[in-house]
Amino acid sequence: MRYKGFYIKISPDSNIRRVDKKGRDILCEGFLIQVFADETERIEIDNFSAAVGFEILENSFAEAVQFSKDFVECEEKEYCRIIDEE
Repeated sequence: MRYKGFYIKISPDSNIRRVDKKGRDILCEGFLIQVFADETERIEIDNFSAAVGFEILENSFAEAVQFSKDFVECEEKEYCRIIDEE
């Protein structure tokens, strides 16, 4: 998916580590989100996870897409700086 000049790859993930309200480590389902400089996927700028019950409410691709767009919005200036340094 292309967004704001970046290429975003979203993959299902079932081993995302988070800490629950009781301080215990748990494994969650969700998505791995990778941000690349272009469609060739040679230059990875960032990667992060969206876990169900933490960053997203349900295990839906649509929620992962919206979360990734929101995240890229916040980090756009930093991503541009990283690309300029390459």
